[in-house]
Amino acid sequence: MAPVKVFGSAAFTNVARVLVCLEEVGADYEVVDIDFPTKQHKKPEHLARNPFGEIPAFQDGDLMLFESRAIAKYILRKYRTDEVDMLRESNLKEVVMVDVWTEVEAHQYNKALAPIFME
Repeated sequence: MAPVKVFGSAAFTNVARVLVCLEEVGADYEVVDIDFPTKQHKKPEHLARNPFGEIPAFQDGDLMLFESRAIAKYILRKYRTDEVDMLRESNLKEVVMVDVWTEVEAHQYNKALAPIFME
């Protein structure tokens, strides 16, 4: 099976979020660098992957995804086993707590940390 592709650079938080999930599950993947100084992310080839011209974009066979948190959930669902259920989807009360805390990360933690990261 061909490795999945992550379009972007690990130097960007949103791409790193995806790469951490891939590493955690032991998936085979390839990082395809997107050159920001030349605005490669705004060219038609990349806009076909991510209509907002941002990174990451993610390809698994004929499936193309964008938005790092959705990609992360896809990865954790695809590689879920009875022993490894990182989203806790086998337990309704636990999965809803995962949902709560991923929302907190997206709307509270990330907003506070982004300026520090950009420094």
